[in-house]
Amino acid sequence: MEAVDLSRRLSDFAQLAGEVQRDVEDVTEQQIRHWIVNPYLVALGWDPHDKRQVFLDYPVKGGDNPIDYVLFDADGEPRLFLDVRERTANVTDLGAIAEQAKTSKVPLVHITNGREFSLWFVSKDEAPAPLFVLPLTDLANNAESLLGLTAEYRLSDAGIEQLRRSAIRLAVLQMLEDNAEKTFDALVDWVQGQVAPGVLDETTTAAIRDGTMLWLTDEHLLMPAFQPAEGKRIHELRPTTAKDWEPFPRGPPGTFQYKYDSAKILDLRQGAKEVREQLRLQGLKTPTATSFGGFYHQLRSRAGLPSK
Repeated sequence: MEAVDLSRRLSDFAQLAGEVQRDVEDVTEQQIRHWIVNPYLVALGWDPHDKRQVFLDYPVKGGDNPIDYVLFDADGEPRLFLDVRERTANVTDLGAIAEQAKTSKVPLVHITNGREFSLWFVSKDEAPAPLFVLPLTDLANNAESLLGLTAEYRLSDAGIEQLRRSAIRLAVLQMLEDNAEKTFDALVDWVQGQVAPGVLDETTTAAIRDGTMLWLTDEHLLMPAFQPAEGKRIHELRPTTAKDWEPFPRGPPGTFQYKYDSAKILDLRQGAKEVREQLRLQGLKTPTATSFGGFYHQLRSRAGLPSK
């Protein structure tokens, strides 16, 4: 299944699930199972009625309650525990299911309350790591990150690696984007500490490398998660450097005017993220993602503003 096909299927599912949430007052856990979780699994290519794929109310050793759904790999081994919670429950608190998954050697835990969906990677040596936490309405826009959950992968090692790699890559991109004012060298150790403390495995290393390369070229701005709600897209932006800006004559210190269009103004008293957004809304960008840090600090220095 291609990402575009999965996006379409998840979009159809989200519309159906949204209608349930809208039309059924105080939807119950059982209703969430039948009207939301089952169609969700179908959108991912699974058959909830085939016990070779999906087992409902699966008993686990030492557990007081059965697992709501268990998904099996092609060899019939349990690979994902899916926990259905009531509509106001927290999907980021794993509770006992994390230890049950670790004891059963199940690498994935999926939690939903019908409105939000979280996925966790469970290893024997580390604390469970969140792969995504998404509202129902954002599933279709993140289809690429969910491909490893599709029945096509059947929760194979390759599918789980795909899920982990997508999640880590997106986390790296988001952190680099939010901290673009840092120098590139200063980001390296920081990214590892934030995304993957401890020993890096091959999947984590590859994901960090992928995310960094996408960020360096600004290609990540073409991804759905980084698409602007308003303003121009990345391919429509014109490159600019600090030389193109001069102090705004009628503004306070720290404000700059674009030499080639006096209507374009930047306020360097704001944080790097806000300044970058000002640039984008005015149809401009720095030549590369890494050059923004220099652009930002150079203009602040010219205005006599302290370094951040």
